[in-house]
Amino acid sequence: MKILYDNIICKKMKLYFIIGDDYGEKVIGNLVNLPSFCKACDLACNYCRIKYGSFASDIYGIDIIKDKLSSFIEEPERYLPKNPPKCDIILSIGIHPDLLTALPLLIEKTEAKAIIVPIENRNWCPPNIQKRLEEDLKDFKIECAFPKPFCSLEKSGKKIIDGFIDRYKIGKPIIEVYLKDDVIEGTSIIRSTPCGSTWYVAQQIRWSKIYNIAQTVSKAHHGYPCTASMEFDPELKDTILHKAGYIIRDTVLNAIDKACIRQGIILKEK
Repeated sequence: MKILYDNIICKKMKLYFIIGDDYGEKVIGNLVNLPSFCKACDLACNYCRIKYGSFASDIYGIDIIKDKLSSFIEEPERYLPKNPPKCDIILSIGIHPDLLTALPLLIEKTEAKAIIVPIENRNWCPPNIQKRLEEDLKDFKIECAFPKPFCSLEKSGKKIIDGFIDRYKIGKPIIEVYLKDDVIEGTSIIRSTPCGSTWYVAQQIRWSKIYNIAQTVSKAHHGYPCTASMEFDPELKDTILHKAGYIIRDTVLNAIDKACIRQGIILKEK
């Protein structure tokens, strides 16, 4: 199965999820595109997500590890799935950080070529764990990414992970807006956040005036809601939630700037 996006042929991938947080289920729901997944428009739904389709057939396995574990685990490999499926990419979302250190042990069993570890909470993958995992995966010649938050994931020249972004159109969001004077008349999703919030925000900003759009975007982002941590992150010097908010705000503002150029609209100062 192949899907054509903007003249890019994106080959089918085998995805394997290991999740320890409800956020992982949200990412899967976005990829599967469940009929009840988005409620942005309520009764006025215009079925904008139909064009996204469903990637349920690409998900070869889901293992949920939500049991309460001790703060320190001496033999983390004991808690990992015993019979993981063959896959191209392992997505580890919100599992105990000590279990992350044992992920390289799954490489031989799964034949995975890449591992993505989203960080929506700094406790999911502390810097020392990330560094250790990066070094271990380098020895296996396995691609890896640690986006903080997941919606910051961009192409970086890594073949498998870049292919993941191309096929599923998720990562750092990209949208197009269509203006009528100073009002957003329509929107189009080019790339969504992995949790699917971009589809929600895009509907919420329709018919909004662009002069106070940052406030409208912020309200929609919180209303989805974004579940990234509100705890201060020393690496970001801010909260992960705030970074996610800045990303979608800048995405919309950039889309408006491009729409003005594309449509030849000159905005008045307000």
